[in-house]
Amino acid sequence: MIGMHVPKPTLGRIVHYRGKQGRMAMRAAIVTGTVDSLDPDGIASGDVPALDSELHVHLWVFTPGSSGGFPEFNVGPGDEPGQWTWPPRVSA
Repeated sequence: MIGMHVPKPTLGRIVHYRGKQGRMAMRAAIVTGTVDSLDPDGIASGDVPALDSELHVHLWVFTPGSSGGFPEFNVGPGDEPGQWTWPPRVSA
């Protein structure tokens, strides 16, 4: 994704997240925090992790197991493990 235009993520959008562990499977995730949605007081108090850029997000990653999912913080865009990407467009 380096050098490509990536649309700015927004709160509540579904993205794909490639895991950092195990088989590094692609999973669905929802954006739970963006630079526009984070409370500056929560960041200052250490309750909410800061984000490195407008393209970094906090995610809730869905899993097919009994836990249902897990959080990931300050995730950047890309196709590598530990990054998010937009789902591919589906044509009819």
